[in-house]
Amino acid sequence: MKRAQVAALLAGAALGLAGVAIAVALSREEGRSAARRLVEKSKPVAEQARSLGERAAKTAAAQYQTLAPKATEAWNTAREKAPQAVDAINSRLPKFSLNGKREEVDVLP
Repeated sequence: MKRAQVAALLAGAALGLAGVAIAVALSREEGRSAARRLVEKSKPVAEQARSLGERAAKTAAAQYQTLAPKATEAWNTAREKAPQAVDAINSRLPKFSLNGKREEVDVLP
């Protein structure tokens, strides 16, 4: 077996043993009461996080509603001007890159 496979097996075994240890600890009454106390202590932080997340989502939605039409307009303008930009660039490039041909070839978009 390769080193990476051995390391993955060891890490998986360690994670499994940790999961079993946590399950055993929570199956006892003391573990369950300790988990409840921890959850009770973290409730104010969870409430703050939820309210901040809701405000952030509302702000992001409002910004999207404002910026999306502008971005769509800018994209459409750029797409309309793209053929003109290609023509301008091609007119500035030297004509020696025609693969040995003397005539120019029109390429349709």
